[in-house]
Amino acid sequence: MNNELKTIDFYCKKCKRTFRAYHIITENDNTPVMPNFAMKCHHCNRVVMLKNYSEGRIKAHMDQEKFYL
Repeated sequence: MNNELKTIDFYCKKCKRTFRAYHIITENDNTPVMPNFAMKCHHCNRVVMLKNYSEGRIKAHMDQEKFYL
């Protein structure tokens, strides 16, 4: 049985490095993704907050399995 979890990795839009954070896909497009959660880029020190992001919105703007913030 193959029970691999599908994930979406978050990347910095400015420097293209990873935020070292990911979201596990639940197949429900209305699921809120990390509401009011701040992430800091380890390379350029940019801070981003995900406000009003749903899984469907992220899937629509994904590049392969990467989402640039």
